[in-house]
Amino acid sequence: MCETTDSTPRRSRLRRLLLPTWEERKRMFVPQAWILVIGSYVAIAFAYLLPQDFQSDSRAYVAVALTAFMIRTFLFHLGLLVLLTTVVAASVRRWWLVAAAIPLLAMTVGQAGWSYVPREPPAAIGPTITVMSVNLLHANRETAGILSEVAAARPDVLVLQEYTQHWHRAFQAALADDYQHAAYVCRSDSFGLAVYSKVAFASPADVELPIGGIGTPQARVVLDVAGGRVALYNIHLLPPKRLDWTIEQRQEFADLLALLEREELPVILCGDFNFTNATAFAAELRRRGLRDAHELAGVGRGATWPVLKFFRYLPGIRLDHIYQSSELTSTRSTTGTGRGSDHRPIVAEVGFARSSN
Repeated sequence: MCETTDSTPRRSRLRRLLLPTWEERKRMFVPQAWILVIGSYVAIAFAYLLPQDFQSDSRAYVAVALTAFMIRTFLFHLGLLVLLTTVVAASVRRWWLVAAAIPLLAMTVGQAGWSYVPREPPAAIGPTITVMSVNLLHANRETAGILSEVAAARPDVLVLQEYTQHWHRAFQAALADDYQHAAYVCRSDSFGLAVYSKVAFASPADVELPIGGIGTPQARVVLDVAGGRVALYNIHLLPPKRLDWTIEQRQEFADLLALLEREELPVILCGDFNFTNATAFAAELRRRGLRDAHELAGVGRGATWPVLKFFRYLPGIRLDHIYQSSELTSTRSTTGTGRGSDHRPIVAEVGFARSSN
């Protein structure tokens, strides 16, 4: 008697996991979707409940804090993944899974949708000033695009990051006649900066603020605007590319908080902060009464990075901000194009807020 045998090779468990067939993929969807939804709740709870110590130099703690930072930074993108999973779950009638995902979608994608609701910022007393902040990208040799945006926006104060000798020559040739008050540090790396102003500085500019341990330039100028004097800061914190840079970024931020604690004037705090408004950094600024111009008067997510090449067409994040203290308000906030840079410029109308009394 002949025995029949199955000559079809058995697929290993690892192969089924990494390269599943369509039938295997369908069977795996529901358990993997539950893992995504439950795991997202756990990750968000961890990211928001982790105590923050911006001065800590413990590499273990900062590594954990960096994980929380990244979760909060990419909440919207996590929400898009959950949204896709929810749509598929609805199509196969997994209603408990859909129900479990709805609060998660409200916390992530829903917040982004809420940003398109028109805002009513506090009214300003008298005239406002236009503040424009631009990360130029130090390697960007294409100056015409950003210079044309500056000319169109006609800011009263122009705040620049990644300012190099190349950009200095371009701005001096284009703006010196209109912006007769300037403070700058040219560098060949990503940490040069400049402040150009049509409004006279009320005191000498400081481009060596004591922030962080490596001494990258940060600037403070005092301006006379309608309603009184304000202190305007140009800040560029290190990006959290590596653990040592993350430690430095957090120390820079802790030192910035100490400076703001001692500040006696109303504050306009602008620049490339390398964090979003969903992070613990921004929460700490809000706790101290500083508000983002875009959250007061902007429309939409206002993403500013990354916009170089094809990244311009992907959902970005907002790393560039114009914050102001409670004495001030913003009546308009927009983002630009930033041709040649990896950041979009931001523009805000800032003035003293009308008292609610």
